[in-house]
Order: sequence, then C-alpha cells, then structure tokens
Amino acid sequence: MDELEITRELRSKIIGYIVEKGYAYNTILAYKRALQSLLGARNFINKEIILNYLKKHTHPNERSIVNIINQVCSLNNIDFNIVIPIIKQKPRKIPDILSMEEIKIMVDSTPKPYDLMLRCVFGLGAGLRISEIIKLCWSNIRWAEWLANKEYGVALLKETKRDTERVVNIPNEIMEDLYALARQKQILNEFGIPNGSLIFPMSISNYKPDLYSVDKEKWKNEYIRHAYNWFRYNILEKCCEKALNKRIHIHMLRHSRATYLYEVERLPIERIQQLLGHKDLKTTMIYTRIDPKSTFNMMKDTKVI
Repeated sequence: MDELEITRELRSKIIGYIVEKGYAYNTILAYKRALQSLLGARNFINKEIILNYLKKHTHPNERSIVNIINQVCSLNNIDFNIVIPIIKQKPRKIPDILSMEEIKIMVDSTPKPYDLMLRCVFGLGAGLRISEIIKLCWSNIRWAEWLANKEYGVALLKETKRDTERVVNIPNEIMEDLYALARQKQILNEFGIPNGSLIFPMSISNYKPDLYSVDKEKWKNEYIRHAYNWFRYNILEKCCEKALNKRIHIHMLRHSRATYLYEVERLPIERIQQLLGHKDLKTTMIYTRIDPKSTFNMMKDTKVI
C-alpha cells in the first residue's frame, strides 16, 4: 500500500497503542504531540510525506511515532510500512564531573534542609535523578530495618524514569540526618518511624489543589516540573552557582557519583548500572567518565621513550 488512510478509528488505535505500552506520562504526551504534528488534518500519509516530515523534524520522538504507526499497521494487518532512514546522531553532550571539593562547597552554600537534599542526590545509590529526589517520600525508606541495625539504610524508588522499581543504599550518616529532620518535623509515630509524604517539599506542596482532585497523574507531573524550576532558581542559581562561579546542572551530581564509585570505590560497573537503573550498560559507561587526575596518578610512573 502506497498510501495510508488516516481515519478516526486508526488515530484512536495509534493513541491506544501508545497508552497501553505503559510509557511514562511525559513520554505519552510527547508521542501524542509528535503524532498530531505528523498527521494534523491530513486524510492520508505516504512515504514522501513521512520522509519530508523526518527531514524537518529530527527529534527522536518524531522518528519513534513513525515506528509506532508501522507497528499499529502490522498488528491490524494493514499493508503499510515505512523504512525509517538512518541518520547520523550528534554526539551526546555529557555534563561535567564535579570534584568532591566542589560538591562540598555546593552543600555548604545551600540552606537547610536542601543541603541534605543535595547530599541525597549524590549519596543515595549511584546518584538520583531530580524527579526521584522530588518524589522521595518518608515511606520509601525502610526505617524499621535501619532502626534495628543503625548501620545502613535502604530505599525503594518507585515510578522511576522507566516506570520500574529499584533498591538503593543510603549511607548511615545520611540516614541519621534524615531521621533528625523527621524528628525536627515531629512526624515520628509511636514506633519511632517517620510518617509523612514528601521528604523535601519545594514550598509549593499545595500546588494546584483543584487539579490534584481531578487528575492526580497530571498533577504529579506538573508538580515535578514546577518543583524543579523552583529548585533550579532558588537553590542551584542563587546558592550553588554563586558559590562556585560556574553553571551547574543537578544531573552533574549523578554523573559525579557514578564516576566516584567506579574510580575510587572500585565498584563493578554492572553493579553501578543496577544502582543507576540503566537498561543498557553502554549508558552506564557514558556516566562513569574517567577523571584526568586519576589517570595521571595511574600513569605517572610509566616509562616513556
């Protein structure tokens, strides 16, 4: 089939396929936007239309939506398939690695309790994503186990980037400071276990209460974006960037943590992959960048001609 007729039924099937695949909320929204951008008010599409579209729209979402249309056609026995041309990907820009001294300056320049939040971003597992620390709740941490041994903490992260759960370790020093914060907030129950919702609310926890009562999933995603913008301006720009006199991205802490675990702690890269929640080991290898200082220390005594 050279042309694919765009009926209301086909549009519905494509959207239904996207939703049923279980993509994250923001991914579903992005695919829906890409679908609308491609189809618009068209009654049909063909190879020429799609290839011209892909020349103008180079974001991976645009290419993904064409692949999704192919899959929906295949599942519904529709004789239509477009071979997506291979394009040369631009090299991925990787955030700089921060030194331990720089991270300490960031923490020292940040007001409480957000200094502890920065320490959690860096110190939990192999580093957290900003969305994970924003959503981190007191109930995510296994307090009963820690109260019994006082040696190390464990947190179960839910609704991560790929909608999977993963377990991360928490250093005992951070556990003690989190527990002190819970005591300060007076949220300990009769068994001494913290009882509350978000650990680090961004002073906007009452964000859009009307939307929350109607669509909790949409509220959650809008809150995360709004909370990050608040954190970006009030913590990173006002405190950390001013202290270091350089541009800071919160994801730098995650890259720095992975590199530290690999180079200093000598943790196997496969274990770091698990802690980061990466599906592909190649992604983890990008995160664990080689520190020039450690390379120098390893090679300083090698012989040269």
